[in-house]
Amino acid sequence: MASIAILGGTGALGSALAMRLARAGWTVVVGSRDAAKARDAAAGLAALYPDIAISGAGLAEAAARAEICVLAVPYAAHAETLAQVREAVAGKIFVDTTVPLRPPKVGTVQLPAAGAAAVEAAQALGETVRVVSALQTIGAEKLAAGGAIDADVLVAADDAEAAETVRALLADIGLRSWHVGPLANSAAAEAMTSLIIQINRRYKINQAGIRITGKPKDAPVTAMGLSVRPVPGLPHIAPGDDLAVLIGEAIIAGGVELAEGDVVVVAQKIVSKAEGRTVRLAAVTPGAEAIADAERTGRDAAMVELIRAESSEVMRVTPGVVIARHRLGHVAANAGIDQSNVAHDEGETALLWPVDPDHSAAVLREALQRRFGVRLAVVISDSLGRAWRMGTTGTAIGVSGLKPLRDRRGESDLFGRVLQATVTGVADEIAAAASLVIGEAAEGVPVAVVSGATYEPAENQGIGEILRPLDQDLFR
Repeated sequence: MASIAILGGTGALGSALAMRLARAGWTVVVGSRDAAKARDAAAGLAALYPDIAISGAGLAEAAARAEICVLAVPYAAHAETLAQVREAVAGKIFVDTTVPLRPPKVGTVQLPAAGAAAVEAAQALGETVRVVSALQTIGAEKLAAGGAIDADVLVAADDAEAAETVRALLADIGLRSWHVGPLANSAAAEAMTSLIIQINRRYKINQAGIRITGKPKDAPVTAMGLSVRPVPGLPHIAPGDDLAVLIGEAIIAGGVELAEGDVVVVAQKIVSKAEGRTVRLAAVTPGAEAIADAERTGRDAAMVELIRAESSEVMRVTPGVVIARHRLGHVAANAGIDQSNVAHDEGETALLWPVDPDHSAAVLREALQRRFGVRLAVVISDSLGRAWRMGTTGTAIGVSGLKPLRDRRGESDLFGRVLQATVTGVADEIAAAASLVIGEAAEGVPVAVVSGATYEPAENQGIGEILRPLDQDLFR
């Protein structure tokens, strides 16, 4: 990837951008009026993320060392900074994120005489610089959080090629963007910031944003409903495989188009395989309790030892099965440990659940969103039994991007009666729908895309809320 300078990279927005771009593989130069401060900021990020390429320098030097420059300074420092870097940015793409806020009235639109700060930048830098306006409606706190962002970016530029270059850059850090026309239209995005500040204040919203909605004019009109599409073509997964890359390639090769809000459901088995959760039973030494339980169940003692090691509580031991509370809180037969669809070339093996399925889902979601440029949710599923029911169904064991429960209490039914107890396990419902195409035998389709599901988007929300607390155990 190209090198990029963040001018004002020690501020809140600049440092958040530097972090995201460096983690996405860009070579980043943090620029500041104080070169020592810039070097310290770069060193701090390098300490957190050792594999990134980042350095610090003064403003003019940083601009000279980069192919693309991003200005992230307060409006009060706008003109002065432009003057300092004018020669260094000649012939380059220059991204201006500036909003003409004039404290203390930051909630009031106050555009400059030129119409927009980005237009002022173009006038100050000269005709050889391709100025692009972007990021005025994305808060620094959202960027710094590191997760997916449920908001869009408006990009204004007179040079269409430069605009598309910047849009590709934004996609690299997980942002969906729209080219909204000439640079003069930056006035709308810059003014929008004051409106967002008002919304945050009046409605106690944390980091409000904007989202462009609608459908292509030539899109077919379809009835509302749910669709589940298999993602075929994944190879056999081995430890260390980059699962996000392989899933992304299979989605493209299979012609499966991802849309905003789609849920990618991934079978636990391939996640566990990629994370190296396969265990050879010959390497397991069973303890006395496992040996005793093995005699009662007729199961291999090594297998029972694995079940005990993965469980916080063994709840029932019967012929053929051990019912256990997995260390993650799920109650399942054999603590979710399975031997199906696992190679046994070097002796009997078993496959454990991922160490942290929520984290696994979040990693997959971030990578897939960055690749496809749309907001997604990811569910990691396994087939589990249910109390007093025969057969298994797809069940969510890890989620990212959605609340696993949909609380409908307070809504009205068809006859106006207020719902008192309706809380839907939407993550499990999505997993169950996907299991119809993922299959349990030799189908070889461990990923499905669910479109049209109704759920509440959420950042940093795991599967935990769907697990009933122990003090509400209805069977003991």
